Amino acid sequence: MMETTAAADRGPLAPYVIGDPGRAALEVPAGPPNRRLGSADVELSAATLPGLQIRAATVRGVHRRAYGKPRQDAFALGRCGTNGGPERAIAVVCDGIGAFGGSEETALLLSQHLAGLAAEGVLWPDAFAQASKAITAHLAATLLAGRNRDDAHAHGLTTAAAGLAVYRDGDYWLGQAAWAGDSSLWHLGTDGQWAMLAGDPDKPGAARYSAPAEPLPSPEAHCTTTEFCIAGGMLFVMTDGVANPLRWSEQVQETLAQWWKQPPDPFTFAAQVGFARKSHIDDRTVIGIWPDDGG
Repeated sequence: MMETTAAADRGPLAPYVIGDPGRAALEVPAGPPNRRLGSADVELSAATLPGLQIRAATVRGVHRRAYGKPRQDAFALGRCGTNGGPERAIAVVCDGIGAFGGSEETALLLSQHLAGLAAEGVLWPDAFAQASKAITAHLAATLLAGRNRDDAHAHGLTTAAAGLAVYRDGDYWLGQAAWAGDSSLWHLGTDGQWAMLAGDPDKPGAARYSAPAEPLPSPEAHCTTTEFCIAGGMLFVMTDGVANPLRWSEQVQETLAQWWKQPPDPFTFAAQVGFARKSHIDDRTVIGIWPDDGG
């Protein structure tokens, strides 16, 4: 089995690799131009807030590139200040359900709506409900003309989503997270160990590669929420393109822990989010948040 490659050993065009990259990542060429005009294969961002360093990247999967299909993942960043209290970082990732043709638009718009509402201080359950309603109305008007707006979910405008609002107090992370579907929030401890703080773990007896989702928008627009206080380490909000291999592979856990023990430059971070690994060819999106003590 091929070992994890260091940056210096990859050569000028080779991707970051964890384990066996498989043939697809190394041999499948990019396909025709993206049918969604203006949609980039990779989007990335970097930001700072008091005590925080943030990196974000979304990468179109190998399969979707090969067939000229648009990336169906998206992210959005924001911040929320509350009446002189600590400023919170807002991080949202969305993962459009690949079987449905309009999901890339849904993921992009929903991520922006959720981050905007959270930045205004709207609590996650209300933000999910309001954003779902707004997206359903917008997409019904623009993409589903002549159909009942309540049928948007049934006609293929669907996405999973996870949102995080967090700040630091000394060595502690204090935050609120919410999710609908199979996106998740993870903590990487200073000991290199990963722990899921928000998200639905694999159900007992479920197929290893199944990922049941409860996507948005929907009439109910339910989300699951949690609050946490955890010491040290780093936080990562991610779609299942990275979360699944992270759950299933100790090699992926160890490699990402080594790569992300410090915040990489945003271009390196994006390349690492898109790491090659056999059978994992989905879109990838990760927002990482590191402590920044000004050192």
